[in-house]
Amino acid sequence: MDGSAGTPGSFPRTAAVVGLGVIGGSLALRLRAVGVRVLGVDVDPSALELAARRGAIDAGGASLDGVAEADLVIVATPLDQVAATAIAAAMRMRRGAVLTDVGSVKAPIVAAVEAALAGGVQYVGGHPMAGNEGQGMAAADAELLDGRPFVLTPTALTAPEAVAAMQAFVVRLGMRPVILDPVQHDEMVAQVSHLPYLVSLALHRAVAADARAIGGPAHEEMTRIARSPAKMWAAICRANRDAILRALTRYEAELARLRRSVEDGTPEEGLIGGEEARDTMGGRR
Repeated sequence: MDGSAGTPGSFPRTAAVVGLGVIGGSLALRLRAVGVRVLGVDVDPSALELAARRGAIDAGGASLDGVAEADLVIVATPLDQVAATAIAAAMRMRRGAVLTDVGSVKAPIVAAVEAALAGGVQYVGGHPMAGNEGQGMAAADAELLDGRPFVLTPTALTAPEAVAAMQAFVVRLGMRPVILDPVQHDEMVAQVSHLPYLVSLALHRAVAADARAIGGPAHEEMTRIARSPAKMWAAICRANRDAILRALTRYEAELARLRRSVEDGTPEEGLIGGEEARDTMGGRR
């Protein structure tokens, strides 16, 4: 990385956020709050209008040409568009700029982008572990990022100075940088993000409609993410199929163990360990 991006502490001065959905919009809001000039890119004029009205961007448009002004470009499009969008953005970026993305599956994206990366652009795969069940810029909220992990997935091809700049950037956002191999990321995220969505959806479907009417906080909290966009999750399930299947197998084994303990009249044996969950969970306390 040349001097165009500045020192890690001042990086970035100008950022382009491509895709103003929940995560892209939340990042844009936080970036402006910490003094970064933000350029928004989205094919939906209403998303750009709302982002401007909410103070998330300084300027915006539908064309990727604007990323040439940025020293950091964040691709936050739907998962199945991330690699192609990142490659197209890299072709327009200036030398020394840093490219990242927020895709929740990393190995295929990182491989595709690195294979086609334009000269002089530094790419560091990324995934902020944050979000909600909403859709679009209307559901964006900078507070979603507070204290959350932001996983970075460098490879042997990634410039160390780009990783250092991204780590400092993540801290500036009020998040926690975590370094993982792309494959390791996908395996872990299948367990802590992708599996919970499927479990939430299964629980929602397993509860009778009349029972839902008297559901308390536990039911509401456990089925909240089932309301997330199905199209988004379908893309995730296709992209991270094998890791998700392994996570499902482990979950099914645990569910079977719980069932056996209830059937045998010894539920205490199946429930041992649940009290420890609070102490072993990551993220915010």
